Amino acid sequence: MKVISDADVRAALLPGAAVRVSRDALVDAYHGTLKAPPRTGIDVGSTELVFTVGGNASGTVGFRCYGLWPGHADQLVAVWDNVGTLRGVVVGTALGALRTGALGGAAVDALAKPDASICAVIGSGTQSWAQLWAACAVRTFSEVRVSSPTPANRAKFAARARDELGLNAIDLADSVEAVRDADVVLVATKSTRPVLPATAFSPGCHVNTIGPKLRGASELPPELASVAAIVATDSPAQAAAYGNPFFTGRKLAHLGGIIAGELPGRISEGQITLFCSTGLAGTDVLLADHVLNELDLAG
Repeated sequence: MKVISDADVRAALLPGAAVRVSRDALVDAYHGTLKAPPRTGIDVGSTELVFTVGGNASGTVGFRCYGLWPGHADQLVAVWDNVGTLRGVVVGTALGALRTGALGGAAVDALAKPDASICAVIGSGTQSWAQLWAACAVRTFSEVRVSSPTPANRAKFAARARDELGLNAIDLADSVEAVRDADVVLVATKSTRPVLPATAFSPGCHVNTIGPKLRGASELPPELASVAAIVATDSPAQAAAYGNPFFTGRKLAHLGGIIAGELPGRISEGQITLFCSTGLAGTDVLLADHVLNELDLAG
């Protein structure tokens, strides 16, 4: 049984592979062969422990657990094989962030225009980075524009994108300017008020929303969902289980069904498409299993 650290995850999990594993998991979830019930929270007095569990037809099963302490808190992902042997545990925060990024990358791959070349990133935190990391595995961007409220943070993010991802990245104070004519817009903030008006998004763009998206408390305006040709999510069941209504009353399409070709996808250059990330349970386990396999191969 192995204990895997954040450093191991970052070394073994490449963006293309992460998107592929997540894409397969989405299709399996749509078909029902990945069992991924909504997350469960348990009050343990000093905090709430949140559990997500999942398993697929191959017999790989496991869970993720994290607490709702303020600030930084480690997460745990445990993976068993098909005969009940505990293969390993992943401790830290990297896997959770990269899992969310990989699901977003699968959405970009399925819904963005094939020739998408301009990407706008609204937000400059960990989730914004994971989204861009994965999106670059499925589209070739000629320009990346980063906008967030703190000048130093957005400048640092753009510099990292240039250095680590080889991107032509710039930082902009004006978020509306950042998304002007953008083909892909990645929004990952903590804001409970819309950070952009619906009119800021150009025809043909694809949008990922990662942050708050409940009625009356969302990072994007409900008007955007109203005009989008497709509003998809990785887990309609998880969206329904939030307790509070989603920021849009539209029925959410299952991203796995779109990837499988069984639900409608983009059919024209001018359509706006929107992906609402909820975090498909079980994907942490499958990505942890992939990391364990890669480390086994590396010796």
